[in-house]
Amino acid sequence: MGHEVNGRNLIGVIGLWFVIKGVLNLVLGFSFVNVVTLVVFLVLIYLCLQKKQAVNIITAVALVAIVLIHIKDNIVNFRLLYLIEAAVDVGCAYILVLNKDVREYMGQNR
Repeated sequence: MGHEVNGRNLIGVIGLWFVIKGVLNLVLGFSFVNVVTLVVFLVLIYLCLQKKQAVNIITAVALVAIVLIHIKDNIVNFRLLYLIEAAVDVGCAYILVLNKDVREYMGQNR
């Protein structure tokens, strides 16, 4: 399998993670913000799959921003599920920006 195929597949798996986490967040506490967040991240992943310039970086920055906004409260209240979600989000951000296959798929070869 080529690097571009691996990159596309990794982006697809991250999109699946967004669906799982979005549904879980809706089940744990339905809010309009959760619905909007889910829709925004699905649109971003769709744009990544369409190879739109720098959308992978924008998605990664948004993921890290959300983690940073909520991390203090999640640590203080030891919300283990949300801490795990934050760790997976940071991993996804890392993959979106630094993974060689994703970078090649997005046309960002070094």
